Amino acid sequence: MNKRINLALIFLVIFLLITGQPLMADEGQDELFVLDDIVVTASKYSEKLSDTTVSMDILTQEDIQEKNAQNVAELLRGLTGIYISDHGGPAGLKTIRIRGSETNQVLVLLDGQAINSSQNGEIDLSQLPVEQIERIEVLKGPASALYGANALGGVVNIITKGGSRKPITEFKVRYGSFETQQTAFSHRGNTGRVGYNITAVEKDSDGDRENSSLEQMMFFSRFDIEMDQYNDIIISFQYNDSDKGVPGPQTSPSPNAEQDDQDTNINLKWRQNKEAYDTNLLIYHNKHEQVYDNPDEWGYTEASKHNTARTGIEFNRTDYFKLHNLTYGIEFKRNKIDSNENGQHDNLNQALFIQDKWQIIEPLEISIGTRFDDHEVFGSEFSPRLGAVYSINDDLNVFASAAKAYRTPTFNDLYWPADAYTEGNPDLEPETALAYETGIRYFKQDMKLELNYFTRDVEDLINWAAGTDYIFRPYNVDEARTKGTELIFSKRYNMGVTVGFNYTYLDSRDKETDDRLAPIHNANLDLSYKKGDISSSLICHSVKNRPDELDDYTVVDVKLAKVFFFDEGESELYFKVNNLLNNKDYEVREGYPMPERNYTLGLSTKF
Repeated sequence: MNKRINLALIFLVIFLLITGQPLMADEGQDELFVLDDIVVTASKYSEKLSDTTVSMDILTQEDIQEKNAQNVAELLRGLTGIYISDHGGPAGLKTIRIRGSETNQVLVLLDGQAINSSQNGEIDLSQLPVEQIERIEVLKGPASALYGANALGGVVNIITKGGSRKPITEFKVRYGSFETQQTAFSHRGNTGRVGYNITAVEKDSDGDRENSSLEQMMFFSRFDIEMDQYNDIIISFQYNDSDKGVPGPQTSPSPNAEQDDQDTNINLKWRQNKEAYDTNLLIYHNKHEQVYDNPDEWGYTEASKHNTARTGIEFNRTDYFKLHNLTYGIEFKRNKIDSNENGQHDNLNQALFIQDKWQIIEPLEISIGTRFDDHEVFGSEFSPRLGAVYSINDDLNVFASAAKAYRTPTFNDLYWPADAYTEGNPDLEPETALAYETGIRYFKQDMKLELNYFTRDVEDLINWAAGTDYIFRPYNVDEARTKGTELIFSKRYNMGVTVGFNYTYLDSRDKETDDRLAPIHNANLDLSYKKGDISSSLICHSVKNRPDELDDYTVVDVKLAKVFFFDEGESELYFKVNNLLNNKDYEVREGYPMPERNYTLGLSTKF
């Protein structure tokens, strides 16, 4: 009964906000939401958001600039259905869960290239600065029909900045609590037919706990080469070097543990865009070196050293016909590991995919697609998806989809080093999921309202358990069922006031034990004000009814900013307070306390 009352109150607040009579909006003010916003992740080609058959969130360049975030985790925190698993502090591991999925069930792309670790399936979002990012698209729900393995919970597509028509140079400096300092430089421009983006970021912090310091450096470059009016080539290079302390959980701290990560990425893309078709060829190589050294660890002999590499080639094409768009392609991907613990291993995956989107009648579009993956270790997988979107009018549409997805075991799952207590399991099978989703979306000038319902059943979940010999190994033993509802609302009012609210109700359970696997209630409120050169924001994040008897928490962050204009440029000075109410006891991950109230002062100059 209380749940129904809470939901009724939420809908009442939304209704009052929608139907309230604000003062006249500022004349000429830009629209916050545009019905024809363009996305590429849903179908691998550009289409209107209103035409997609799945639920998506978009962070535009304006959103990224307003957040003044230091990494991708801070950008994504607060989006609907998103849960950032945070180990606390500037150096703490930060991974993403979507609609109750595990962190290794979410595929993260950088310009279309998978960047999840092949060793553990995760990606540390705290290691990804934001200065080189143009926009982020988040697809919520299974997407293996186009993207293959590990897109079981959803896809996060990070799209980097290209060159600019006019030269743009930007400097950023930040200083905050825990002696945290960050400097960034970027320069964008073009030389005729070659656009370029050069970005460098350096960050240092003492951390909020003992042995939680961080030293990080990132360099990114991208060159967009226009061959002719139809063809261009994009070349990007990124290098990230991070040294940090690893304090461990409070119950078993590791005061001397250190971790060094070096990541090198090369991405080459050829694009051909014509009226009748688009063609893309992507070639990439990623190399990651990690050294973890904890001299206090029981049985310590030497540091753990893991070198992983991924090389991939993908070709895809979309043909645009009068009543339908046909997308098809192939992909080859090889993963390697050379580790003093996991050993030396590699595997090859080959895939074919196809999707056809038909306009059955003018307001109704149907999307049918599937992907066939042939993995040399796990065999083959079919991943079909069926979706539909029906436009009731120019502002309102409904959509629905059904999809099958899967996740392959990682190198850690397969080849965890054997000792007297644990070992990997090379006989594991992929996790599989069947999911359904339906929703209704309403866009009207400066307002967005969306309501979604989704379910997901996962089989052959990989879980560590003791065998008959009392040795812990990963087994395909668990099954989980997730169902939930999302409410998304945002509206720009008069005088530069914007209200954003989203709420997720999630019922995710282990089918055998009926244990909860994720928090039930996750709500975010974003109030912002912008008038002339002054802006401010208040963000409230609340998580309730967490599993394993973890405490609920509510956190409030505020920011105040002022822009100073000068000839051919501008500067922004801002001040942020995180955890304004000084919640001292909350943890996102059990055993890892989050920082108390902390501050950041930043200055950016662009000319």
